[in-house]
Amino acid sequence: MKNSTIFYILLISILGIIPTNAQQVTIGTGTNSWYYSPITRLFENGASETIYDAAEIGTTGTINSIGWNIVSSAYAVTTGNVSIYMKMATQSTISTPTSTTGYTLVYSGNVNNDVVGWQNITLTTPFQYNDSTKNLIVLVVHASGNYTLGPPNYSYSNVPDKSSYYYSISNAWNDTRTMTSTPNRANIRLNFSTLSTVEIDGKNALKYYPNPVKDIFNISGNQTITSLEIYNLSGQNILNQKFDNKDISVNLSRFTSGNYIAKVIYKDGSSKTIKVIKQ
Repeated sequence: MKNSTIFYILLISILGIIPTNAQQVTIGTGTNSWYYSPITRLFENGASETIYDAAEIGTTGTINSIGWNIVSSAYAVTTGNVSIYMKMATQSTISTPTSTTGYTLVYSGNVNNDVVGWQNITLTTPFQYNDSTKNLIVLVVHASGNYTLGPPNYSYSNVPDKSSYYYSISNAWNDTRTMTSTPNRANIRLNFSTLSTVEIDGKNALKYYPNPVKDIFNISGNQTITSLEIYNLSGQNILNQKFDNKDISVNLSRFTSGNYIAKVIYKDGSSKTIKVIKQ
């Protein structure tokens, strides 16, 4: 049997024992509802900006989808021209007016609001929430061009200084528009994709993120890392990089989408093997 075949079999066995975890975080338990945010259908144009604190999120990883809770008046007509932006920041109180500076556009398209319950909007660009010291800020803008007198009502919690909204019959939102601050912060559900920390010998602990990764892949642990080797599923070594640090980063933007195996080699000669998912 060829060495590459043996290696491939080994990779498959590794993939079977390293679990991929999905984590769902729901922020807000309030049961009151209104229709001004996150998306208002009472007007043709609208926007909302909301801060969710790092302590409330309680994890890091890749946000793949989000949703808000429609509690009444689901509306059959899809909301068109919706743009959802996200950013991490130390900002803890809302300010107005706002702009898209520093934001990442994570979704652009239509949003269904025809069913009572939690929405699940799959992001077109998954967001890397990888700094547990920073808050998550979500900006939602829509220019649907139509309205209803019976708009969907979303659940919210009373959290002062964390949310603002804008609406207009004829004027689309831009960064010159003044938004109205409100304590009515929309409850939100964040769906994360993360890969579990792997321990081989009980001595070396390893944290790696984001996973899936779009460009920069970060690895940190309690032992000095001297090199990183990455293989494709055919057993070919496609990256071999030297380090001398406990915290390292590598740019994987040139890799094609798919699964890879990364071998982390420590200064004492031991190693850990992890699965990497490239977007």
